[in-house]
Amino acid sequence: MTEEQATELAALQPKAQQTQRDRAKSAKYQQGLKAEAARVAVLEELAGRGS
Repeated sequence: MTEEQATELAALQPKAQQTQRDRAKSAKYQQGLKAEAARVAVLEELAGRGS
């Protein structure tokens, strides 16, 4: 690895790590939304049965 490549790597690593963290947060958020939607569907179904 050349010195120029090492410098470029050092500059890009924090950005890559931030992107990875952002994707992980987004995935957790999306998972939470799906769980909420599933729960709403279950509760609506139960509400329909009780009527």
